[in-house]
Amino acid sequence: MTLARRLAAALSFVAVAALTACASAAPETRSSPAASVDIPHTPVGERVTWIIDILEREADTTAGEWSRVLHENFLAQVPAEQVAELVNRQLRPAAPFTVTAYQGTETQAVATLAGALGDPFDLSLTIDGASRITGMVFGPVAKPWTPSTSLGEVEQRLAALPGQVSALVLRGDEEALALDPDRSAPLASVFKLYVLLAVSDAVASGDLTWDETLVLRDVDRSLPSGELQDAPTGTEVSVRDAASAMIRISDNTATDLLITRLGRERVEAAVVRSGHSDPASLSPFLSTKELFTLGWGDPAVRAEWAGADEAGRRALLDRIAAAPLAVDGAAVTTAQWQDGFDWFAGARDVAAVHRSLQQTQDAEVLGILSENPGQGLDVGSWPYVAFKGGSSRGVLSGSWFVRDDAAEATVVLLMADEDPQAVAGAMSDFFHLAEDALRLAH
Repeated sequence: MTLARRLAAALSFVAVAALTACASAAPETRSSPAASVDIPHTPVGERVTWIIDILEREADTTAGEWSRVLHENFLAQVPAEQVAELVNRQLRPAAPFTVTAYQGTETQAVATLAGALGDPFDLSLTIDGASRITGMVFGPVAKPWTPSTSLGEVEQRLAALPGQVSALVLRGDEEALALDPDRSAPLASVFKLYVLLAVSDAVASGDLTWDETLVLRDVDRSLPSGELQDAPTGTEVSVRDAASAMIRISDNTATDLLITRLGRERVEAAVVRSGHSDPASLSPFLSTKELFTLGWGDPAVRAEWAGADEAGRRALLDRIAAAPLAVDGAAVTTAQWQDGFDWFAGARDVAAVHRSLQQTQDAEVLGILSENPGQGLDVGSWPYVAFKGGSSRGVLSGSWFVRDDAAEATVVLLMADEDPQAVAGAMSDFFHLAEDALRLAH
């Protein structure tokens, strides 16, 4: 059996296509150089960059290098020696490479690479919470996307995606597309919009300033995404910089620092103020460390949570918050949202918190929201784009508030499936449909 077929047969985390044999392809003559796109500084983006660096290095890659970054379930099916052989013999001869397209969240991405030999190919990558590779495909470039011609077509195509899908497109206050917008859906990192609103409220009340210094302790560290979890104990970060990292690169540890400083009750008050249709579903409000502990940590802690009333749950969260994280990122491989371990809201709720954030008219808030316009998406002609997306096992979410001098629009897309493979396989279509919705909402 070929390596391509072994990958296709063995991996349970992503849908795998046949691998491209770049070295055996004839040199391709291009009339102009391929255009390059930036790879975002997300955990999966950094892993994509690492792979490209391996592909372009003068020396051959080794099995040892790959064994350190491949998940154990991957290695159980495809040995690191075979991965190194594939990369050295079939891919590296096509270097140098240009990244001509990129789509992704914090943990999964598809990058199109154009090399000096052969046809361009797609690198599809999925990682776990420790940035170890759970799925990797070097395959033919996906067929060109056929843009939707109407929001009705966008709705039909969204409805055809796997799992449960919700969507809402607003032109100002007008509802232009609504697909199950009141369904209580897992948000992944979109929940961080509520934390940002709580920060803004605390600043407005005088209880917090953007320049206040937060100090990283060992008990504050969460799992990626983000960078702050790797900083030395005692690292100082301003509220402004923590909020920026929370939205721009979805930094989990920065988020937890803010929640700790605010107190979860203040975040819960922001949920209520935003107009959430069921604020009790976000109470008690979890930090990311608390979610990782409950969803993938000690089963005894999870059982205690299941049997506790609200007061008992709050006491349990206080214990979790006071201790260092005891969950390895490699354990975060299964979907847990169906058991209630995520943050939940409907598409209308997410649109409402975006509107609440815009209504603060706080220049810091509006600037932070626009620092990352959406993981390399084409947002059309909108000059201002506020974005927050998210992904976790079996969950994919994206939310945009856009405006120009004449109009504004809000686009919210939420997808969840108990099978993470199904969500990973639909990621490209999900973001193409977001682009279509943003274009057609103008």
